[in-house]
Amino acid sequence: MESVRIGDYRLEAELAASTTARMYRATHQVLPRQVMIKIACEPRDSVAVLREACMLAALQHCGIVRVHEVGRLADNRTWFASEIVDGLTVAGTLELGPLDPFTAVAIVRDAAEILAHAHQRGVVHGALTPDKLVLTSRLRGFPLCITDWSSARTHDAQTIHPAEPGPYTAPELVRGELDDRADVFALGAIAYRAFTGQVPDGAPVSAHAPELPRALATLVEQMLAYDRWDRPSSAEVRGELATVVLTTGAAPPAELRIRKPRWTPPLDFGADSAAEALLDSAPTLDDITKPD
Repeated sequence: MESVRIGDYRLEAELAASTTARMYRATHQVLPRQVMIKIACEPRDSVAVLREACMLAALQHCGIVRVHEVGRLADNRTWFASEIVDGLTVAGTLELGPLDPFTAVAIVRDAAEILAHAHQRGVVHGALTPDKLVLTSRLRGFPLCITDWSSARTHDAQTIHPAEPGPYTAPELVRGELDDRADVFALGAIAYRAFTGQVPDGAPVSAHAPELPRALATLVEQMLAYDRWDRPSSAEVRGELATVVLTTGAAPPAELRIRKPRWTPPLDFGADSAAEALLDSAPTLDDITKPD
């Protein structure tokens, strides 16, 4: 594309477009930084673009893209610059079929942590799908990132447009109702596909993945409950999956980067030996009071 500058950035390539905005890869003219520039298509679309930028700036989590700058063009169209998160999307991994249980648990657990962070701050994603989950490197400080928050709304949103039905769309969103647990439904649909290789089709998880531990299958089915009040919260999902990972008794692959709490004994210990190992590994009073 022809060289175009916006603020201190030079646009290099168009990445995507929607009905309200266009996204470009851009490079800062001074800093060694590549970003995504999102520009409202029309001045009337500026409110939506500015709203997204403000919500992203308020959500300070390594699993959420960071906003660097917000500006306005001469024709009153709003734009903002955010980091580009490179990596394989969960949608890309699911194209190969179901994931191994440890990988699926890690992805769903980390996505639930990001969503719980947003929900505690009054933000609902509202349109979570596998292509918006990116597996990232250690450099970002978190192994997963939710990259697109253009459909996000705050709890005090008066009205929302009814969403189109789909495998990841909660029933209440189709009715035009906003709730945290709509994100839990979407994450449950992603988990169902990750464990079974199938989009939710009304069949229990065990029909497609009979070898899956019952605790995991039950959790996924609860996340997909039609009545939102029958679903766990995102924080509860995160807590449940952290427990599942730590009590499975099998060592997960190293690349999952399970964040094991300090002084937790090895996973393959029995109950009695685990308690002894925990006491043996704890610092003694002599260690604490020993002079440097």
